[in-house]
Amino acid sequence: MEKIHKEILGMMGKIDIDCRDEAGVVIIDLRGQLDVYNSGELQRLVDAYVARGLCRFVVNLEEVTYMDSSTISVFLHSLQKVQKLEGRFFLAAISGAPKQVFDMAKLHEVFNVYEDVSSALDAHDS
Repeated sequence: MEKIHKEILGMMGKIDIDCRDEAGVVIIDLRGQLDVYNSGELQRLVDAYVARGLCRFVVNLEEVTYMDSSTISVFLHSLQKVQKLEGRFFLAAISGAPKQVFDMAKLHEVFNVYEDVSSALDAHDS
């Protein structure tokens, strides 16, 4: 899989998306602010990988400073899509304001969330 980098502008700011493959797991590194104007790009990216037969993902949120409900919707759609294919969709390194949103909405009960990418990759192996 080729390494992909995208920079997408949104209303709140920009998001940088970097993708890489580690042992059959697509790691999506996000940096910046995810909102209704750019979260659709993330959905299209996940859908494109699934169309290629890849259905194991780790989304690294370590450098995400903002996300709105449209982002959560993208995560939910992606989770449901890969689960139908017996894949996995894990989130890693969520902190700050995005973590507060997750905690308030009790989304830790829906998603597998890990401290860091390494822990998420270990969980993919088990």
